[in-house]
Amino acid sequence: MSDLDLDAPWRMAWLGARQIISGEVVFVGIGAPCQAAMLARRMGNDDMTMIFESGVIGANPSEMPLSTGSPTVAKGAAMITDMLGVFALLQRGGIDLGILSGAEVDAAGNLNSTVIGPYDQPKLRLPGSGGAHDIALLARRVMILMPHDPKRFVTKVDFVTSPGHGPHSGRAGLGAGPAVLVTTRAVFAFHDARPVLVAHFDDLTTEEATQGIGWDITVSPDLQRLPVPDPSVAALIKSFSGELQ
Repeated sequence: MSDLDLDAPWRMAWLGARQIISGEVVFVGIGAPCQAAMLARRMGNDDMTMIFESGVIGANPSEMPLSTGSPTVAKGAAMITDMLGVFALLQRGGIDLGILSGAEVDAAGNLNSTVIGPYDQPKLRLPGSGGAHDIALLARRVMILMPHDPKRFVTKVDFVTSPGHGPHSGRAGLGAGPAVLVTTRAVFAFHDARPVLVAHFDDLTTEEATQGIGWDITVSPDLQRLPVPDPSVAALIKSFSGELQ
């Protein structure tokens, strides 16, 4: 199997979709987080509630939105309010799961979606936080989705956009920190503020599943080897995402 196949986006979407518990109220980011949430709905998790920061509650998009303000996010919505309304729900503890992504992640689960390089003279300036900082601090549970690219898994993120675990994360006592990190190859659960490899696809060795990740890998004694889903999963995602890039 080629490297492209090993890191196809649908593999991460499938792993992420499996982490969403029936009945959860889920604050969904655009891109990979939305893809995982939409796949979960189409895999039978009809009791989850998708929320977008533009103010849409109970969304069921028919196709992948380009932004939180895309008309498709209103498809089948239970309620359309405003940004203040959904962030008020987040602040009062009404969000069970927040799904985030970014450009970099470290072993504490800190996420960077602000700059690559020094903040004042960056190599690349990124979109920034949006609602990700608030979600990271206030959702009851946080899942991080990150494609398996060694440049993304660093010992220290260039900028802490969304705080993870640890005394220097900037959490100020808020939230429990990220619960799970999902890649295109594996699933890590955070235990004692550190990521532990708990599952990976069974067409990979453990070394392949963690190749290039820039921190020491702790492997769970109960490591699961997950079967690669059949091609219908990729076809299902393609039906609402278009061509998978």
